[in-house]
Amino acid sequence: MKTTFIIAWRNCWRNALRTSIVITAIIMGIWSSVFLMGFANGFVQQRVNKMVHLEIGDLQIHSESYDSDSDITNTIKHPKETLAILDASKGVQSYAPRFKTEAFARSARGQQGIKLLGVYPEKEHEVLELETRLQAGTFLESSLSYPILIGKKLATELHLKLNSKINISFTDANVNQISKNFKVCGIFSAGNDAFDGFTVFVPIDRIERLTGEASIHEIIVKSVEPSTIDILENDLKAKSKGNLVESWKTRYPEIAYGIEMMSNTMFILMSIIIAALLFGLVNTLVMSILERKRELGILMAVGMSRSKIRLMILFESLVYGLIGGPIGVFLGYITIQYYSYNGFDLSSFGEGMDAFGYDPIIYLYLEPKYYLIYTSYILIATFFGGLYPSRIATKLNPITAIRSI
Repeated sequence: MKTTFIIAWRNCWRNALRTSIVITAIIMGIWSSVFLMGFANGFVQQRVNKMVHLEIGDLQIHSESYDSDSDITNTIKHPKETLAILDASKGVQSYAPRFKTEAFARSARGQQGIKLLGVYPEKEHEVLELETRLQAGTFLESSLSYPILIGKKLATELHLKLNSKINISFTDANVNQISKNFKVCGIFSAGNDAFDGFTVFVPIDRIERLTGEASIHEIIVKSVEPSTIDILENDLKAKSKGNLVESWKTRYPEIAYGIEMMSNTMFILMSIIIAALLFGLVNTLVMSILERKRELGILMAVGMSRSKIRLMILFESLVYGLIGGPIGVFLGYITIQYYSYNGFDLSSFGEGMDAFGYDPIIYLYLEPKYYLIYTSYILIATFFGGLYPSRIATKLNPITAIRSI
């Protein structure tokens, strides 16, 4: 077998230019596909991470009918008991109760419907990372009588800046119209126009001043271990009666479905690239066999068995995969590691990406298992790619092959 492999190796490099071109094509095809897989995966993961860490948290708790009736009177059932359950749960790292209602914002330059969130600033810091996305000012840590934190998009729409006045109007639980002037203490940018343009934060105690009470409409929960979020969801569901406990996967199934689809897409992409490379590989081997018909005929005539001929062609096919596959995967790994640290800059598309909730800097990411899977796929594929050419070689008639030019 060793002799057969040595012969196969030498056969590959008899035409060094052709072999180099085929191997280079394999390397470039695999390298580019690994890069695309890492880019696509990083693109999806960035959106998920932004939503979970900046907007929605690991889990959310609402009353069971809140989604169908988000009236200001539809609050968390048994709030004290629910908070006590969260305090006692070992799977909960932190949580943030919120007052939530639809409101109307007016400035001297415009008006806009908004989502008003009354929050405990210190608890929001423990659950979400929105304070890390401040463009100016503070996250409600202000000496202002009525501070408000707004998104960059809303600030642009209403021509607001720090210390600008903004009038907030909403209807309280007693159907009284509440209207109050707030001052902008901070401006954030979550990189999502839908969130930045319609969400404002105020201290929950200011809501209590205006309405006489500060009802809790939702609770954002951060888990100790994100990988066990499903277990925590089921545990809290069993304990929190009358309320709806949902992980981000349950509440936003389209995002979870997008992650699953991305995994399937990567396997499809690998298959397409490998299939395309196989066409070139099989074509090269067939051409090589047709050029060596006389040589193969002589080998069979002097006693080389057809099984060894077949094995030699398979080894020739494997040479391409053994060189091109690992090098292509390794170059892809190096590229992804570089861009996972430095990011891939799409700033020229930044404004358009914000509209869909993406940052202009994409940090590439690919799970380690895919490198091993891809390398294995390539080696298996190149082995099977040599089956058809080896069959052609073993079907040759030695006498006819020797007489060929």
